Amino acid sequence: MRRCIVILVALLIAVAAYAGGGVPGVRTEWGVVAGVHHPLAKFNMGSSTAELKANTGFAAGVHMGLRIVGILGIQPEIIYSYNKIALTDEPQKFKADIKCNTLQVPVLVSLKFGLVRLNVGPVFTLMDNPTYLDRKGEKVMFGRLYPTVSYSAGVSVCLLRRLLIDARVGGGFKAVENCLSYDIAAEGEYIKTTMFNAQLKVGILF
Repeated sequence: MRRCIVILVALLIAVAAYAGGGVPGVRTEWGVVAGVHHPLAKFNMGSSTAELKANTGFAAGVHMGLRIVGILGIQPEIIYSYNKIALTDEPQKFKADIKCNTLQVPVLVSLKFGLVRLNVGPVFTLMDNPTYLDRKGEKVMFGRLYPTVSYSAGVSVCLLRRLLIDARVGGGFKAVENCLSYDIAAEGEYIKTTMFNAQLKVGILF
């Protein structure tokens, strides 16, 4: 699946490069974006006594756009995001930060109305490996936060033809299973996570 996603993005880039060579009514845009990434997670803790709180992080990446007749756009992106989830289990006297590194590829359909763009489409997750340290300082995998395919929707504004301000929400269509284990010798506890997020990014188009 991930190989297919990489091939899809490569094809979109190739099409964009070709279209930029002079196809009537079609133009390309490229840019970089960066901003705030705020997780909105729902944790089903089951029998676990732990408490989880997702903290705000950051997002940055590469924006690509294929504008067709100035109204319709196909907008693939590569976005890296980072944030922490605070893990506290008072009965077990355990605290840790779950560090979340995520690499995603949104492939959005964009409709342009003047300066405003409405964007919606699927998001493919290439990397999603949150980890934390157990009692002995060993790295533990918490498990994926996003399914392979999720979604994103939002609105953006392009000012002065170069400045892009983008706000969007996204998340998974279903819950994923995660595991909490504080000692490598002990059996872990399983929970379910439904992950959403909100991002506000500013970009420069070339």
